[in-house]
Amino acid sequence: MTHHALRLRRAAVAMAAAGLLAAATAACSIGPTTKKEVCDEYDSLGSRLGIGQVFGDPVFSAAGDLADVADRYEGPEDLSADAERLESIADSDSTTELELSEATSSVAALCGHQLGSGPFVP
Repeated sequence: MTHHALRLRRAAVAMAAAGLLAAATAACSIGPTTKKEVCDEYDSLGSRLGIGQVFGDPVFSAAGDLADVADRYEGPEDLSADAERLESIADSDSTTELELSEATSSVAALCGHQLGSGPFVP
């Protein structure tokens, strides 16, 4: 095998391995989620809030991430309505803290604190 052919073969093997790694990583985000994962995303969204009207990709990205984990949550609490409202917010271009708070009422109950207030530590 020539040096050039060997380099091409190594590159093809490396690309295939990268593709498998990407597929394995993506598969991790389609399974059920836990209360901890939901609350971590909820706190991440809360940490991105400002005052009054909310703009900016980080807030909408965090709302989308929370919608995803809330939708995949399989605990006794039903978070599907929150997931649907959050997905709608994530697809918009502006929202308010009040709208986000109302859209996360079931998640707030699950996590034990209001949006932006952080976890309760006894």
